[in-house]
Amino acid sequence: MKLVSACLVLILILLAVPAYSQQQRGDVELQFQGYYFTTVGSDITFGSGSIAAKIGPYITDNLQVGVGPTLTITTTTTQTLNTTTLSLEENTETETTFGTTAFFVYSFLSRNAKAVPYFGAQYFKQDFSNSDDKGSVGINAGLKYFFARKAAVDFSGNYLFTLNTEGEGGILLFAVGLSFLL
Repeated sequence: MKLVSACLVLILILLAVPAYSQQQRGDVELQFQGYYFTTVGSDITFGSGSIAAKIGPYITDNLQVGVGPTLTITTTTTQTLNTTTLSLEENTETETTFGTTAFFVYSFLSRNAKAVPYFGAQYFKQDFSNSDDKGSVGINAGLKYFFARKAAVDFSGNYLFTLNTEGEGGILLFAVGLSFLL
């Protein structure tokens, strides 16, 4: 309960701080992000969480490109039928992988606004060690809220589809992060 109260107080303080700055051409943004994703539209479902660092310059006031490393922890639980006992047995595996993301974003800026909505596209490869995995591409939309002159909290939703020929379905990825303009 104390953690929830502390988070609420922090959010209220951040909302009260005026933010007079937004990104502009030439700024470089450093972002730390955490996200959760799950598969949709396939026979195998799993949940996975990642942390990422992203860095990218603003080519114009509205357009940003960037890259970054990711660390992903995936837990998969599958059920199989034991034909001897006729009961379902669960098998759980946890895996840690290192990957990357590349992205471009178009921000819909308005003068002196604290909230900046954006739309973009990205490439995501979850595991460098798997040379058969070509990764995923997709679209994202989100909102950055500038709570300080050069700092923002970022919320986004992403839909990615696989580039692997044997893959099916897609990935829904929901991310929360902190961004700092350098």
